[in-house]
Amino acid sequence: MASGLTPHAPVSLPNSPTDISHAVLKTEVAFPARIPVLDGLRGIAILFVMVYHFWFYGVASGHALWERVYSHAAALGWVGVDLFFVLSGFLITGILYDSRDDPHYYRVFYARRTVRIFPLYYGFLALFCVIVPMALGLLHHPELAPSHDSTTAKLFASTYTLNWYEGLKGFTVVSASLRHFWSLCIEEQFYLAWPFLVLTLRRRRLMALCGVLMVLAFVLRVICLRVHLPDAAYTWTFCRMDALAVGAIVALAARNPGDWKALVNWAGRLTLPALCLIAPLMAVQDFRLQFIPGQSVLSSLNYTLLGIFFGGCLVIAVCAYEESLTHRFLSSPLLRFFGKYSYCLYICHLPLIVIAAKVGLHSDRLTEVLGNTFAAIVAVNAIAFIIAIAIALASWNLYEKQWLKLKDLPFLQRT
Repeated sequence: MASGLTPHAPVSLPNSPTDISHAVLKTEVAFPARIPVLDGLRGIAILFVMVYHFWFYGVASGHALWERVYSHAAALGWVGVDLFFVLSGFLITGILYDSRDDPHYYRVFYARRTVRIFPLYYGFLALFCVIVPMALGLLHHPELAPSHDSTTAKLFASTYTLNWYEGLKGFTVVSASLRHFWSLCIEEQFYLAWPFLVLTLRRRRLMALCGVLMVLAFVLRVICLRVHLPDAAYTWTFCRMDALAVGAIVALAARNPGDWKALVNWAGRLTLPALCLIAPLMAVQDFRLQFIPGQSVLSSLNYTLLGIFFGGCLVIAVCAYEESLTHRFLSSPLLRFFGKYSYCLYICHLPLIVIAAKVGLHSDRLTEVLGNTFAAIVAVNAIAFIIAIAIALASWNLYEKQWLKLKDLPFLQRT
């Protein structure tokens, strides 16, 4: 995904996060056409999510200390979705803001988004909701099908509104293979509405709107939790706007030297405190899966803190010198690899582990075969990762790249 950021004059930036609050910026930060550290952040996000789902569906929790530690660590992987939201808010807002003077603003943006997103999304729906169940039925193994969804669920999925359905009815209303699509629906709805606001509002007013959306998201989550709609607080678009808004604020601030300097200083001051507040809240409550009486405010606040934390990480990442440890880590080939193929990995990894668990590829079964629980858990993750990577590579080279060639057409070029 292209960053959409236009190059600016280079800026003297700090070597490490601890220097950020003391940095003196002379002008705007320089963004190349593609920022390597963003691929790294995207790679971290997808790794978090995959580890979480591979644990949730493929690993049975044990009583040994190391098993409990692993379970608690893997269970935090869902926060990778919030990092995806921050990155999307940053990248999409940058693309839109820099192309506001384009005479074909809407056409180019929506067409390029369509070429990137729709082929794989609808290809997956056709494969896992129609073709694979039909083939397994003909082979007399319908129980292995990754999707047993109702026509209603498939209709919501095909119209990018599954997040509203899940929020109202609960995650179990759809098969495990489609449950993670709620986040893709939020992003698509964001793509649908945000271009109008970026084109209509001035930069400062747009930043103020982002602040209002953050507060509104917090309030709406509290309301949803108080009326016993915890899944709605997690999946409804208006309840998850704060992470997208944080990313948008970073993109808009980067277009003004004074605002960027202020944001960098605030990032240095807020990122670590946000993490210090998030950690104890996560340790004492599960605010995603169930309503906890008296804790709706704290539960809702944690989402906002996650957005602020990941927004700070984003600022620190783009500020890092090429020689710094932060830049080298986020620009590592491994993280950038996962970042490049994150879209397909996100779509395919969950149905993959669901099918694997149905055929016996889970920790209980592998423990019997290997005779060791640790080896079984490593094997579950290793096999699932290898298969998911193979699918993503095949999808990119044989399918997605062919569609992306359409971006070279003249009417899809930005002027």
